[in-house]
Amino acid sequence: MALPKDPRQKMINFMYLVLTAMLALNVSAEILNAFDIVNNSITTSNTSIDSKNKVTYNQFDELVKTDAAKVGPFKAKAEEVKKLSADAHTYIENLKKEIITASDGLNEKGEMKGKDNLDAATRIMENQKKGPALQQQLQGLRTKMLALIDPKDRKAFEQNLPLKVDDPEQKGPVKKSWTTYHFNMVPSIAAITLLSKFQNDVKNSEAMIIDKLLSEVSEKDFKFDQLDAFVSLNSKNFTAGQTLEATVVMGAYSSTVNPTIVINGQPVTAQAGKGVYTTQVGAIGEHSISGTVQLTKPNGEVITRPFTETYKVGASATSISADKMNVIYAALQNPVSITAAGVPAEKIVASVSGGGAQITKRGPGEFVVTASQPGTKAVITVSAEIDGKMKTLDSKEFRVKMVPDPTMKVGVSKGPLMKVADFKAQQGLRADLEDFVFDGVRYAVVGYRMSIDSRSREYAEGEATSEYWPKNAEIVNSLRQLKAGDMVYFENIRVKGPDNKVRSMQNINFKIN
Repeated sequence: MALPKDPRQKMINFMYLVLTAMLALNVSAEILNAFDIVNNSITTSNTSIDSKNKVTYNQFDELVKTDAAKVGPFKAKAEEVKKLSADAHTYIENLKKEIITASDGLNEKGEMKGKDNLDAATRIMENQKKGPALQQQLQGLRTKMLALIDPKDRKAFEQNLPLKVDDPEQKGPVKKSWTTYHFNMVPSIAAITLLSKFQNDVKNSEAMIIDKLLSEVSEKDFKFDQLDAFVSLNSKNFTAGQTLEATVVMGAYSSTVNPTIVINGQPVTAQAGKGVYTTQVGAIGEHSISGTVQLTKPNGEVITRPFTETYKVGASATSISADKMNVIYAALQNPVSITAAGVPAEKIVASVSGGGAQITKRGPGEFVVTASQPGTKAVITVSAEIDGKMKTLDSKEFRVKMVPDPTMKVGVSKGPLMKVADFKAQQGLRADLEDFVFDGVRYAVVGYRMSIDSRSREYAEGEATSEYWPKNAEIVNSLRQLKAGDMVYFENIRVKGPDNKVRSMQNINFKIN
């Protein structure tokens, strides 16, 4: 419809349009206060995440003191994440200060005066092109953070990293840029809240990555709650003139930490966590070597263990030792070393009976045993070609055991208490096989029921089909609104072990504090 040509009527219509626009842009005090509350909550959450991250960085500092060779590379990555996060936080904080200044600054109570200012964010973020610069900054930060993750784990982190800078979904005929979508004609307090949210995404991403780096420090370690001295001889039976070689280690030793070893009163230099002692054997009969092994725990405590090992000179015998433990674990490849005094390793033959076991030779004196019947026993029999004939030399009995059940955790916590910020920083339930001698053995979480009971919200429940949280809206919303006093229950937990069999685990629960 054409506008009337009368000047007075034109002015009336123009004023009506302006008034209508002003009414449409008027933002109620309640909405502005709501943004203020959300912004304060995000700021408090950021402080909590900072405190949690500080604890993690302190753990790196303590660990590197005891094992710099192993921990150093992970600590260096963590420090890089820390700097990237701090720089991004400062960059965003400066943008917030600019918008606050452009909105008449702060009042005597420290509150923004022009919370409802609709021009400041548009002018600074869109007109002055600081919105596209922020988008580029966040995209670059995400790329740099993901580059610090092991490539094998990177895909999962790409999907779950909180820091995401996606272009807005285009619903109308007019295509909006990322900056326009977030900052065009929005109240200053809304822009400040959104920038605080980006800071929260950065800090949560920082927490996820440094937690992963910390877990990688010891994920391939052997973990025991008891320490003892062990000695392994190249044989227990010798003939005169042969050389005895003894390898001495502290149980659960690390190849990057060298113990202090004394054998028969003589200090032995350790390398790669092991000390090798050699001596020329002499008179026929039974002899022994003895000594002590000292190892310093990460907390500075010194553990000392004595050892004594006997050997015979003159008699022929065999030595059978399980490389990992004195048991055979069902569904795993158990390496076994077999030697026989006076017999070349390539002429040794081994067989196994019982326990549903099979044995495969993979090199001179080196075998792999697999078993399928836990709770039974397997007997390894050693034979060798001597004087052109096969002779049975010895046999040894081994227990066949199941791989133990894993421990269910959220992050590094077993419950029953967990801080709300720590819980929110996690992405799912994991099965952790603690204190097990084999590296690389993993349990996969295949399903569980998750329930969240809150006094201020409706009861939420969902089913997961992997380690990650259920994706239904009730659980997602409850997790987002999780607060102290809420209870989180995990039931019907199922995991799949190395034998590809699904095991049911005990229920666990967490009280959020």
